[in-house]
Amino acid sequence: MKKGIFITLAIVCFFACSDSRYKHAENVAELAISFIDQNWDGKDVPTSGQCKGCAGKGLSPALLVKNIPKNTDVLIIEFIDKTMNIFHGSIRVQVSGKAEIAIPSFQDQTFNLPQGVETESEHTAPIGGSGAYFAPCGCGFRNKYVATIVAIKNENSGEKLLLGKGKIILGRF
Repeated sequence: MKKGIFITLAIVCFFACSDSRYKHAENVAELAISFIDQNWDGKDVPTSGQCKGCAGKGLSPALLVKNIPKNTDVLIIEFIDKTMNIFHGSIRVQVSGKAEIAIPSFQDQTFNLPQGVETESEHTAPIGGSGAYFAPCGCGFRNKYVATIVAIKNENSGEKLLLGKGKIILGRF
């Protein structure tokens, strides 16, 4: 009985944890992701990165992404509140041939993004204005925020080939 439950859970986790949006390359690289701004430490979201509704400035973290696979066309960055399971938006950055790239900080609740940064999907947070990104807005409830990044090659067939992936903990707020 216990063995059957374990196998069922393993199968469910495999399918729930795998990313079916992309065709996977043979060897998916691990992206190296770090903060450019020292105020971001992965422990506590700095005031500059907190939503305006919690008296913050609503700025995204500036990120440095290294170990980008050679044939990558684009990076897609998704921002998520893991505690409440809320999608805080996603952006894409063209990289074509670069092994590393700095992603600048930008304001939340807007579609006016820095040059080279585009909206992938609008945030779905139930509060705040529309935009490509919504800053952490836990207002002290210690929600955990993360960013996941995938390196994608656009195939001629229209498929997206996953070449690399990584995650960085933005912090708690």
